[in-house]
Amino acid sequence: MKGDLTQNELALIEAAREGGREAIQTLLRRHWPWLKGLVYGILGSTRDLDDVMQEVCLRVITRIRTLREPSSFRAWVATVARREALNYRHRRPMPSAWSDGSATLSPPDRHVYDPAEDVEKKELYARMAEAIRGLPEKYREVLVLAHSGELTYAQMAEVLNVPITTMQIRLVRARRMIRDRIAGTSEQRIYER
Repeated sequence: MKGDLTQNELALIEAAREGGREAIQTLLRRHWPWLKGLVYGILGSTRDLDDVMQEVCLRVITRIRTLREPSSFRAWVATVARREALNYRHRRPMPSAWSDGSATLSPPDRHVYDPAEDVEKKELYARMAEAIRGLPEKYREVLVLAHSGELTYAQMAEVLNVPITTMQIRLVRARRMIRDRIAGTSEQRIYER
């Protein structure tokens, strides 16, 4: 279940806290995809993503012993990643958020190839990526956290350092802004024809 840790994962966290290298590597591997998504949501581009993820790894390895409650590992590691991404972004300001155009969403693989469907999906994914890039940071960040599927609402609120209701409101607004931007684009395309 989302947010719940298995006994296996709790044992890994304990082993990592005691300095177990394999345990730390396993934990990082398991949480890498959603952590990378979180960092990407803050940076807004893939340009420095690997550098920041390397710093996240270093911080997790050197500070895992400071984790007080193994059950709060996901929130803790998300906080570490968020802080590293924010620190990196402040050290290296970008000309404008998400301006490099590197954010692209790839459509899922299909067994039957339909070129027309492929074009439509690619256009939709491009519009979605553009809408996400256009979100203000506080909305983009909560959206990425929510869609990582790894944190509960309470953990997301803790990572963002806001009340849970504020986090929920931001998520609803982010989704609405994306829907409105995509719908507005679709309506505009209809009128242009």
